[in-house]
Amino acid sequence: MSENEQERAGGSARTPAPGTTVASLRVGVFLFGWDGRADLSRLIARIPVELDHHIAEIVVMLGRSCPVEPGSSGRIVGERHLELRFHHPPRDSALGEVRRAAFEYALTRPLDHVVVMSGTGIHPPELLGAVFEQIAASPRHALLVTRRLLERPGAGARHRFFTALQNRILGLRMSDYHTSFRAYPTAALRRIPFQLDSDADLLDAEILIQLRCLGVPIAEWPGLDAGPGDGSGHDSTAYGLAAGLAAISLRLHQMHVTRDGRYLVDHDVHYTLKQSRTGSHMQIVSAIREGSEVLDLGCSQGLLARPLKQKRVRVTGVDRNVGDRLAEELSEYHQQDLEQSLDLPLGRVFDYVVCADVIEHVQNRTQLLRSARRHLKQDGRLIISTPNIALWFYRLSLLIGRFEYGPRGVLDETHVHLFTGATFRRTVERAGFQVVAQRVTALPFEVVFQSTGRSRLLRSLASAYHLIARIWPSMFAYQFVLEAKITTLDDESVEQGAR
Repeated sequence: MSENEQERAGGSARTPAPGTTVASLRVGVFLFGWDGRADLSRLIARIPVELDHHIAEIVVMLGRSCPVEPGSSGRIVGERHLELRFHHPPRDSALGEVRRAAFEYALTRPLDHVVVMSGTGIHPPELLGAVFEQIAASPRHALLVTRRLLERPGAGARHRFFTALQNRILGLRMSDYHTSFRAYPTAALRRIPFQLDSDADLLDAEILIQLRCLGVPIAEWPGLDAGPGDGSGHDSTAYGLAAGLAAISLRLHQMHVTRDGRYLVDHDVHYTLKQSRTGSHMQIVSAIREGSEVLDLGCSQGLLARPLKQKRVRVTGVDRNVGDRLAEELSEYHQQDLEQSLDLPLGRVFDYVVCADVIEHVQNRTQLLRSARRHLKQDGRLIISTPNIALWFYRLSLLIGRFEYGPRGVLDETHVHLFTGATFRRTVERAGFQVVAQRVTALPFEVVFQSTGRSRLLRSLASAYHLIARIWPSMFAYQFVLEAKITTLDDESVEQGAR
């Protein structure tokens, strides 16, 4: 049910492929902190000449009170082919506000990467050649140009403490979270809600946490001959504590204790195969007999085809355009908008029709289920799942006035209808089916804790919760999985079955 990334992006930014060369990059260099006193021309002259054709533009992010001569924006710098622009904020702005303005501007330009660096000379422009090489070698990575921590032992100890704290909370192994010399892929910036980040310099920490949440790799290159306290990073105790609290807030968000809009990132592909036996995917797989024929409506990339192939099940997938990400285990694939009545060149040949977490995305849900009857054998089964909006967590959320949609889960922003157990069963029955079995799922602990689903602790936790959900499904079931048989054979179904 997901769209292609380019369609979702709605812009012209490209994501370079592995093996990208420096020559193929289009990079915007954004200079921060220039106050009009330093010689900007000399600073820019220190950029390696061989990069001229690969720097799309240099953008100087100004303070409102910083004077710039008229007509300077858009000029060519000296004899070199460098386009220079000045960006004025609407008011005296904090660093976070200026960073957000820079990213907003960058996403309107045909750029592959954004380089963020100081306009005061603290970050040597000569390093840009090596930075470009690092970007070309790993184009999908965010890059931190880190410091070698040469001076001020007290500040260095403080820096190491807060770095270790961030690593522990986020599960990363970084050496310098706080450097302000960075490069970001614009494709990643487009998919994180940086507009919700702090007005202050904490934004730099929040960006890294959002990239971590999105799954964007973060690389480090120790290029700065500098240390804490020299102005090349954010090294105060207040910043370190605030960055640690921001990391904790991510973990609370992932555990659904809070709902933090900063971490509702756009993963593009919303659906992954969940390995837990208490989840909907593995329960659907276990309900299907070996050697069966399955029609998977809303198959996404064909996630269920992979485990079903091990049971010698032949899976035919149907969905809107999912691009080139289809699983090779699919036997057939038919592209169709599920809002329309099914028009498939297939007869009544399937033992099962599967609608796994699809019905909540469809406006014409009764039409879809009635269309599915045309392709089920007379003794076939519909297996259908959907989230439970009456889950205890959402009842409590409503009690405190919180009801926020996001990129995944029960309140996925693409859902057009929400179900309780009773309304879900009624929807299936109205489409000409009789429910013969109901299963429930536990909370998706493997998603919450970013696990593979094989952790013994998480399996025990999921099993205990699953027991509670079976006892009181309307309150504790995360999803309902219904198995149903046909009760009504329409004329078109009978005709197709006789072919």
